[in-house]
Amino acid sequence: MPIQTSYSENIRAGVPGAIVDMIPKTLISRTVEDAAGIAFGLPVYQGAADKGVTATAGTAADFVGFTVLDRSVAVDSQFSQYESARIMTKGAIWITAPAAVAAGDAVVIGGVTIPDARYDTSAAANQIVQVRLG
Repeated sequence: MPIQTSYSENIRAGVPGAIVDMIPKTLISRTVEDAAGIAFGLPVYQGAADKGVTATAGTAADFVGFTVLDRSVAVDSQFSQYESARIMTKGAIWITAPAAVAAGDAVVIGGVTIPDARYDTSAAANQIVQVRLG
């Protein structure tokens, strides 16, 4: 069994899909419809089936929430097709910024303004950032 011999001075701020803090939040389960699966920290939209979700951008009215990191999944870093995904509909979650964002900005991903969502932190494109829903 390997033993860790080096340590970083700082821990990571977060990873996509990680829950930010202990504030009250709402988490629901939905079935992943996408054949390629859905990575953690991505917005999901109503799928074709009841209680199904897809990462294919829909409209603001179709937005369901963001996928939450889950260590019990079959494939690392994502929910596979037909798995039950944990979805955050209210609370704070880490995501990868799609563009440069500033704290307080509305969350716009793939041309869709996410309802009742704002950035809590600032970040450059493709950097980790906090989003607050609700």
